[in-house]
Amino acid sequence: MEPCGAVGERSLSDCVAEAEPIVQKSFSYVDIEVEPVWPFVQREDHLHGISLIAALAVSGAMFGLLCVGGVGLQRSTGLAAVFWPANGVLAALLVARPARGWWTWLLAAWMGGAISLCLTGNSLAMSGAVAGCNIVEILVAARLIRWTLDREQRRHPKHPPDLASAATMIQFMTFAVLLAPLVSALLASTLASVALGAPFAQFFAAWFPSHALGMAVMTPCTLALWNPDLRSLFTGRRIYRTVGMFLLILAATLINFGQSRHHFAFLLLPLLMLVVFQVGMLGAVIATFEVTIVGALFTLRGSGPFWMESGANLHRSILLLQFCMLVLLASVVPFAAIVERQRLLRKALERVVRRYRLLADNSRDIVVLCGLDGRRLYVSPAVQDVLGWTPDEWTNGDPVDWMHPADVAGFRRVLNELFRGVDQPTFRYRTRHKDGRYVWVGTVARVLFDETTGEPNAFVANIRDISLRIDAERRLAEAHEQVLQEAQRDSLTQLANRRRFDQALEMEWRRGYRAGHPVALLMIDMDHFKSINDTYGHRVGDNCLQAVAAILREMGRRPGDLAARYGGEEFAILLPDVNLARAILMAESLRHQVRDYEFDAGTGCPLHLTLSVGVAARVPTLDARPDALLDGADRALYAAKQAGRDCVKPEVEELEFAMPLFPVQ
Repeated sequence: MEPCGAVGERSLSDCVAEAEPIVQKSFSYVDIEVEPVWPFVQREDHLHGISLIAALAVSGAMFGLLCVGGVGLQRSTGLAAVFWPANGVLAALLVARPARGWWTWLLAAWMGGAISLCLTGNSLAMSGAVAGCNIVEILVAARLIRWTLDREQRRHPKHPPDLASAATMIQFMTFAVLLAPLVSALLASTLASVALGAPFAQFFAAWFPSHALGMAVMTPCTLALWNPDLRSLFTGRRIYRTVGMFLLILAATLINFGQSRHHFAFLLLPLLMLVVFQVGMLGAVIATFEVTIVGALFTLRGSGPFWMESGANLHRSILLLQFCMLVLLASVVPFAAIVERQRLLRKALERVVRRYRLLADNSRDIVVLCGLDGRRLYVSPAVQDVLGWTPDEWTNGDPVDWMHPADVAGFRRVLNELFRGVDQPTFRYRTRHKDGRYVWVGTVARVLFDETTGEPNAFVANIRDISLRIDAERRLAEAHEQVLQEAQRDSLTQLANRRRFDQALEMEWRRGYRAGHPVALLMIDMDHFKSINDTYGHRVGDNCLQAVAAILREMGRRPGDLAARYGGEEFAILLPDVNLARAILMAESLRHQVRDYEFDAGTGCPLHLTLSVGVAARVPTLDARPDALLDGADRALYAAKQAGRDCVKPEVEELEFAMPLFPVQ
């Protein structure tokens, strides 16, 4: 739709300010529809019989080996430990499986953990108790994580839960990293103090940080390795970028922890952020695990930045490493989630923009986005095919200048009603083509409202060339008018037929009543017409009817006069605003014209015709009907025939009030 009002010069900042609400609305729409950054997909457990037993055995053995690794990553200076990987791995595996089979996996893990701890030199009872504390921690963490994911699934049933969403990460840090290790640490410290007499606070300080770091590192890393999208990082050319980023992180970590003279730990955070941009969130999680493992190994060997301070010891260095890794994870993972979400949002927005741009650019309709001041913000390329103008030419011009002057007022009225919330149908108007001619177009417009204020801020219009439709409608109207006229015209004489005469009589009678003017009627009959048909044939009779009709048509030239074929050889002439005296004069003139005219009958000798005319005139009243006028003219016609034909007779009732009879010639 072409907006009303002139298009002024606007700055780029003004254009951006007006387009910003529309872009924000589109961005919000895309934000709702975008897929999760890190979708969680639960895997169904299809293991049965021997395969299930084998899987449980393998799971128990793997859990035991991880426990052995956890023991191997600690070095006794008291009860200091770096981190415990086994619980985080098993918690991630349980979360990805149906909850109904958790107990079998937990039982297998407990047995594997107890056996492995027993083989490292612990007593059987102590090994079983420590393994039980680990199982409690795993169960609490897995149950709370699944509860969080199930609640998110209920909130957004269209998409799987997003492991990278802010709500999920906060609850993961609360439940899995803090609450579950806290429960197991309290339980294990109580057992150690009761059974072994170990200091409660010392045992708690050794257990809780290592298990919290293990949950924080291993649970996301296991879920990342379990994710099928991880394969895409190692396909095609992406494998070089992925491997290069992992090698870069490994080199930086080795440089940082392989010496104790220089502090390069500050480089790890920007490098991990670089991994986020280059590889994505899954790669960043795995890279963080890489930093944790390498840092733990070198810190246990007495190397790294945490040994640089005077008076540093193993216990203090491990605590600093654990704190540093937790801060690193708390910084990198949310940052990776934000970056990944923005990347997906940008791709989704670009996809939506390309889709609608494709529709707009390839549509036969002209799509126009306008501000409330009438300035066009966007015009689709179809304007060049339809009207010959380029989008820039149509955007920068005054919209009213393109319209036909007769359509401007109607356009402004429709536009004002549209902004007031009145639904408008297709508005038709003429707009100028580049070659100078005017083209009929139809416009369907819709107002866009601001989501916060509810006020209109723009409108979008679809403009279509309807010239062919207008032309077709014009031809159809002409054809309809022609059919209507044919239905109200006598085919032989081309005069009005009886139906048209009745309608005109009723209409003129009502008009005469409103104006107080008389209505006259001439009833005409061709004398001895039957003998003409019998003597010369019906073709000659038809020719005579057509000749008389031509004379009648010449007589009724005023806009309201109507000459009609009443039936057979009878005709009628309706004369509005004519009194009886004038009607009689007109009837006499008609009779003389017909009598003096020589008709060629096709026999070589001329044929003379005569008419009998009855005249009636009335001023319509409230209680009178047009049938009274018709009856009066018919009685006068009967009187003319009784008087010997070839004469004019007025209505008998009107003779003494109007004028004396004319002598019959």
